[in-house]
Formats: sequence, C-alpha cells, structure tokens
Amino acid sequence: MRQCNAPRAKCRGAESCYRFEGSCYGPMTSMGPALLAGLTGVVQGARHALEPDHVTAVATVMVEAPSPRRGIFYAACWGLGHASMLLFVAGPLVVLRVEVPDTLTTILEVCVGAMLVYLGVRTLRMHRAAAPPVRDAKAQPLHVRGRRPFVIGVMHGLAGSGALAALIALGSPTIASGMAALTLYALGTVVGMVALAAAAGPVLARVGRLPKVATVIAQVAGAGSIIVGVLWVARTLAGGE
Repeated sequence: MRQCNAPRAKCRGAESCYRFEGSCYGPMTSMGPALLAGLTGVVQGARHALEPDHVTAVATVMVEAPSPRRGIFYAACWGLGHASMLLFVAGPLVVLRVEVPDTLTTILEVCVGAMLVYLGVRTLRMHRAAAPPVRDAKAQPLHVRGRRPFVIGVMHGLAGSGALAALIALGSPTIASGMAALTLYALGTVVGMVALAAAAGPVLARVGRLPKVATVIAQVAGAGSIIVGVLWVARTLAGGE
C-alpha cells in the first residue's frame, strides 16, 4: 500500500491517506490509538484477575482439579462469572452514569473476605487426612463442575463492578467507548485467569500424583485463603485502599 499523492480535492481522506489498487483510503493511523486502548484494556483486565483475593479463591478450587484441562476449565468458569457481573452490573452503571453507594461497596467487599475465609476452611477440612479425598468428578455434569468457580467469580465481579464503572465513566467520553472498554477489561480477566491456570495446571497435576505433597499444597492454599480473607475484611472495614 503506497501513500496517496492525489490532489486533496480528489481524495476522500486527509493528507495521510493511502491508495490501494486505485482506491483512496482514509488515515490508516487512526486505528492505532483504538487498538492500543483495546490491548491496554485486556492487559489491565488480566492484571486484575491476578490480584490476591482472586488467585487465592481460585487456588482452593484448582487444587481439586484432576488434570490441567480441568484446572483451565475451572479458571474459565471463574472468569466468565466475573466478566458477566462486570457487564451486567457495571455496564448499566456506565450507561446511566450512576455510582454505587460506598456502604454497598463495603458490604460486598466484606462478603468477598468472608467467602475467602469459607473457601479456606472448606479446603482445610477436605484435606485433613494424609491423602486428599477422591471424588468421581467425571460423573458430574459439566454445569455442576463449573458452578462453584462461576459463583466465586460472580461474587468477585459484584464487589468490583461499582468502582470499575465509576473509573470507566469518568475516563470515557462516550457511552459506546465506555462499554467497549468495559467489555475488553472483562475479557482480560478471563484471559488472565486462564493463562495462570494453564501455567500452574501441569505443575499441580504432577504434584497430585504425590498424595502427601498434594495435601500440603491444598492446606497451604486453604490457609492462604483464610489469611487473605481476614486481611481483606480488616482492610475494608478500616477504609484502606
């Protein structure tokens, strides 16, 4: 594609337009900022997925995955639950330019902390013995297997939707650009958690062949979830950032 040197009056684009196969096209560089913004949204969403409360919660589920593929499935279910709440809750907030009351945000964050404590306690109880319990997960329907990580993702998405919607509403000049940014951010959360599961899955699968080591890892994941949950509640009630 070569730059168009036709007189400005005969060209449909600006001075930076290009000609291809006899036709004149508008500035090709106009896609640059939009593409960069889109990639930034996905990257920021992926980074958000790797925050401590997300990783510790998903870890309590992944330690039960019998294979790397199942771990990725659990991570994807969490990501879909999280993304769905961002779109269905934060989306209307962006459109209406409405902010969530601080009291409601605090309640949701406390609920996230309580959920982390519950998941940690549950994991510790399941792995008190020398060997982790073996469950016939293959006999369970697909929607049953993914229900718990999906609900965890929904809870995380609910807690973070208000703040995210406020940031996007303030930084987006139009509703369309705000919704596009929100969608890419939500997609990024799915990509980030799936990428983490894909990296950790093979390791967990190998460790799972050693019952004692697998039990220790599960107990560490459970204890970590409890600690993060308690700290999460304390920080929220203290009004920390």
